[in-house]
This record gives sequence, structure tokens and C-alpha cells, in this order.
Amino acid sequence: MQALFCVVNNPDRLQDVLTGLLELGVTSATIIESQGMGKIVGENVSIFAGFRDLWSGSKDFNHTLFAVIEDDQVQEAVSIIKDILSVEKSESRGVLFTIPVSNFFKLSDPR
Repeated sequence: MQALFCVVNNPDRLQDVLTGLLELGVTSATIIESQGMGKIVGENVSIFAGFRDLWSGSKDFNHTLFAVIEDDQVQEAVSIIKDILSVEKSESRGVLFTIPVSNFFKLSDPR
């Protein structure tokens, strides 16, 4: 199994990513609202004020999706997400990575 993490910079593309994963058979994921370091550093740390222009296009918030998926789904999931978030110009659409999972447990009510 692999943990798939994807930061989606454009909230309008999140639904497309979820739909693509559902079509692959990934039926469980968690999405959290997140904020990148560039946004925080660019606004709140005066020593880095000169770097503010580097992040001027940053959105206020991103969505970070994570899911544990089967090994045989990883390459297709990555391909689907990369196609959906394909980079036009040099604009960042997010990041995507996977890491191995050695244990995975669904926790439920013991009743």
C-alpha cells in the first residue's frame, strides 16, 4: 500500500481529482484545507519581505488530499492527477507524492 498526498492549489480542480480517483476505484480519501509556507512567509515575516514577489500569486488556501491506496493503483492515480492538474505556463498547480505504508487500520466503534 501507498499513502498518496496531493496538494491542489486550485480549488476548482479538486472535484475533478476526486472524480478521477473514484473512477479508478479509490473510494476513501481525506481532504483538508491547507496553507503553504510561501503565503505565510510572504505576509508575516518582515525579514523575507524581499521574497514576497515570489509568492504573489499564491492562493489563500489549498486543499490537501491524502489516501491510502493499493500498490497496483499508484501509477494510474498519479497519471490521472497529473493529467487533471497539468501545468500550463510555469504556474504551480500543487504537489503530488506517495510514500510506502507498512500498516493500515480502519478504526471503528467497538460496539
